[in-house]
Amino acid sequence: MEIEFKDVSVSLSDYKFKNLLFNIADKKITFVVGKGGKSLLLSLINGDIPYEGEIIKNIKSVYFLKQNPAEFFFCNTIYAEILFEIKKRKIKCDYDKKIISALKMVGLDKSFLNRSPFEISRGEQKKVALAKALACNPRLFILDEPFTNLDYASKKNLIKLFRMMKLRYGKTFVIASNDTDIALELADEVIGVKDGDIIFKGNKFDLFTNHQLLEKYNIFEPEIVKFINLVKDSKGINLGYRDDINDLMKDIYRFVE
Repeated sequence: MEIEFKDVSVSLSDYKFKNLLFNIADKKITFVVGKGGKSLLLSLINGDIPYEGEIIKNIKSVYFLKQNPAEFFFCNTIYAEILFEIKKRKIKCDYDKKIISALKMVGLDKSFLNRSPFEISRGEQKKVALAKALACNPRLFILDEPFTNLDYASKKNLIKLFRMMKLRYGKTFVIASNDTDIALELADEVIGVKDGDIIFKGNKFDLFTNHQLLEKYNIFEPEIVKFINLVKDSKGINLGYRDDINDLMKDIYRFVE
């Protein structure tokens, strides 16, 4: 296991966790969903706040991308912003090549190198922050709402990128997100939180197909699950649950035939 919580408790003014006891697997993508405590849980994993108990993190190469990354920009150009992060971590590489490659991975070209990170859109700021993370090449990515302010194409690009990095390079991701559609598509496991309590941990289908649990804890039901349930209720056709819209369309096509 990459991360192990052993009877961990923490109490802050907004939320608290008590007696956490669970594991997060390595080389997997784990999503944290729900209301109240997602960011706190990520901060615990990153070691940012004091706690009782023990958190065993079997990896030292970690990058934590916080929810509002622009708050942590301070260089005049995007090139300098990413370069500073690489040098801070003492990474030996061809700086220009590394920075251009990281920007390309998030869908930004070389024209952004000399632009100010403070004078681009919020979606572009999120991409720059992700490029900083990618340039550092950590083993563990801790990402707080990485998909916010991104358009559909950019989200799909990141889904493809994160999946490739997991499968090809053995990276581990812990991602907090309110986007349950992306969580269903990308996650290997899901942790559900509600006001500082862990209300679920396990297979994503066990959570996202449990309408009563989602409703009880005010977690959005993924659109693909809504559609599958609608077809079952209105047409009596059980398509089975899928996490990929293309697989679902293939199933629908077979029924039509």
